[in-house]
Amino acid sequence: MRDFFRFALDSLSTNRRRVLLTVAIIAVGVASLVGIETAVGVLTDRVAGSFDRLGAGLFTIRPKEDASPLDARQAAAFAAAFRQAEAVSCWCISQKAAMVRSGGKATDPVVEIVATDAGYLACQDLSLASGRNFSPYEVEQHAKVALIGDNVRRRLFGDSDAIGKEITAAGARYRVIGVLQRQGALFGTGIDSGILCPMETTESSCSVTVRTAPAAAGATLSEAGRLMAAIRRLPPGAAPDFEIVQADSAQATLASLRAKLSLVALAIGLITMLGAAVGLMNSMLVSVKERTREIGTRRALGAKAHAIARQFLGEALLIGLLGSAAGILLGLLLGNLVALALDGGFSIPWGWITAAVLLASAVSLASGLLPARRAARLDPIEALRSL
Repeated sequence: MRDFFRFALDSLSTNRRRVLLTVAIIAVGVASLVGIETAVGVLTDRVAGSFDRLGAGLFTIRPKEDASPLDARQAAAFAAAFRQAEAVSCWCISQKAAMVRSGGKATDPVVEIVATDAGYLACQDLSLASGRNFSPYEVEQHAKVALIGDNVRRRLFGDSDAIGKEITAAGARYRVIGVLQRQGALFGTGIDSGILCPMETTESSCSVTVRTAPAAAGATLSEAGRLMAAIRRLPPGAAPDFEIVQADSAQATLASLRAKLSLVALAIGLITMLGAAVGLMNSMLVSVKERTREIGTRRALGAKAHAIARQFLGEALLIGLLGSAAGILLGLLLGNLVALALDGGFSIPWGWITAAVLLASAVSLASGLLPARRAARLDPIEALRSL
């Protein structure tokens, strides 16, 4: 077996340019498959972990797209009246891309300002690194106080204490009363790059988040729907103009998205492999023609036709394995670099790596069948006579 692969390597080294080109095409196909799956796997696992942390008993009530907004008064009325849950919070995004300033320093214009109440931390399973939460008085009076994310703290205050300092955001001045524990974020956003402040009565397009025990989620959903319909003053029997979104339904959506991305990666890999198959077959056919005298000599010395065919199939397989190895390394590098840039962890998709190697090997063997068959059928006398 060692001599078999050594002879194959010697044969391939005489056609380096064609071999390297074919290996590169196979590597691109494998890298696209492994790279996409690596990045997608890291990110979806990260998001799924966030859903698991929030729990199955979490749901959010928000108006439908074609319905009137859920304003701050309606959201606050629901939060005050609903008692069947562990925690309830009304909130809205006041500004998605604000610049926050303090003491001559400023953040990039990417800070999300969330107007909410004291129940937001419990609903979203957030904790404070320092300081305190909003008091009932501050929420009731819409005080200009704020809880800031870790990225905001680092940019404006560095390692110094941020509690009691003043910040300016969206034309308003706030006093920092708390710093949120770092969470990590996808795509560079999230609560780490956000601030929380008490909700104003003028806020619109609000949502209500409810945390309850998973065992009581069904009954809680029904009661929440009835209460919100009453607050929205919907006629009896009318279709609700709001929707209730559960965390587990978001997980199902995420799983569906991951499956679609996997199909896209597989399609890219198959298309690239098809190009590699054509290139490899052409390369092997040219190799058969260039090595006609070698094949004739070996047949004249007693080599069997199946040995010649096996030799060319081995060379095709070796090209596929070399392309697979290069593609796996490249795919893991690119995929994990993307995941690292998006604050994800390191991942190795062993299942897709195995599938990529098997696919590349099958394509290589299929591409080598015709050249191997043509080489095995060469007549030794005619082969020697042709050169």
